[in-house]
Amino acid sequence: MGLLAEIQTDAISDTTPASMLLRKCLVLASKLDSNLLEDWVRHELNGYPKDIEVPDYRRIPMNFKASLQNMVYRYTGQPVPQAVVANAVGYSDIATFKCRQAIGTISEDKIKDSDTLVVNLDNYALLLERKGVFDGSYNVTQFWGEVPSPSVLGIVDAVRNRVLEFALALSKRYPNAGEVGGITMKEPAVEKTVNQIFNTTINGGNAGIIGNADHATVTITVQQGNFGDLRQQLMQQEIGEDDIKELEAAIASEPQIGPDKKYGPKVAQWVGKMLGKAASGAWGVGLQAGGVILEKALLKYYGFE
Repeated sequence: MGLLAEIQTDAISDTTPASMLLRKCLVLASKLDSNLLEDWVRHELNGYPKDIEVPDYRRIPMNFKASLQNMVYRYTGQPVPQAVVANAVGYSDIATFKCRQAIGTISEDKIKDSDTLVVNLDNYALLLERKGVFDGSYNVTQFWGEVPSPSVLGIVDAVRNRVLEFALALSKRYPNAGEVGGITMKEPAVEKTVNQIFNTTINGGNAGIIGNADHATVTITVQQGNFGDLRQQLMQQEIGEDDIKELEAAIASEPQIGPDKKYGPKVAQWVGKMLGKAASGAWGVGLQAGGVILEKALLKYYGFE
C-alpha cells in the first residue's frame, strides 16, 4: 500500500490516533518538499506557538463566568456578557478561545465526560473590578471562561477531514505522490498545484490564491477597449495564449455589455471555462482569486472600472 493510500485509510479509521496520521503526513510533506504542509503538520503535532495564528477550526466561542463576594453575600458562577468583558479589557477577540494544544493532548480520555472545559482568566479579575463591570461593593474572587468540550474534541475530526480531503485531491492529480519518483515540487506547475490543493482542503478554502495573496491584491491596468492591455494582464496571470485567442474571438463578437455588467454568452462561456480550470488546478490560481482577476480585467476592458 502506498503512502497516500495509507493516509487515506488512517484518516477514516477511528482507531488510528490523529498524531500517528499526522506523522505520516509529515513524511509525505518531506517527500513532496512542501513547506506549507510540513509547517501545518508540525504545529498540529507540537502545538501552535503564540506568534502563529491558529486555524479557524481551533477558534471556539467562549462564555464567561465570575465568582463575587462582599461582606454579606457570595455568588458563584455568575454569567458575564461577552460584550461587557470585551469592552472592559479592550480586546475584541477575548471571547474566542484559541486552542493551541498539540493534537495528541485532545482526546476523550483526557477530556473525560465534562460538558465544558474551564479557562482560567483570574488575571482579568482586578481589571474588571476597576472598570466597574460589577457592583462596586463586590470583589471578584474568580473569573473564568467556559468552552464546550465537544467543540474541542471536534478539532480532531476537523484535522482528519482536512487530511482526507487533501490526500484524495492530491491522489486524483498525482496518484504516485509521496512515492519514489512520484512528483517533485521543484517543478513550478507542480508546486502551485500542490499548494492550491493545500489551501483549498487544509485551509478550508480560506486562501484565495496559491501560497500567498499576491494575485488577489494585484493591480489590473486595462484601458477601455484596448485588447493589447487585456492580453498583457491575462498573460501576467498565467493564462495561456490559446485561451487568450479564444477570448479575443468572443469579445470581437460581443464588443460591448450593458449597464447590468452581464457578459455576452460567448464571453460568459469563456469565463466559466477559466473558472473550471482554476477549480481543477489547471490554471495556476485559486478559484476565488481567479474570479476576481477575470472580473477586474474584463470590466475594465468594457469601461466599467
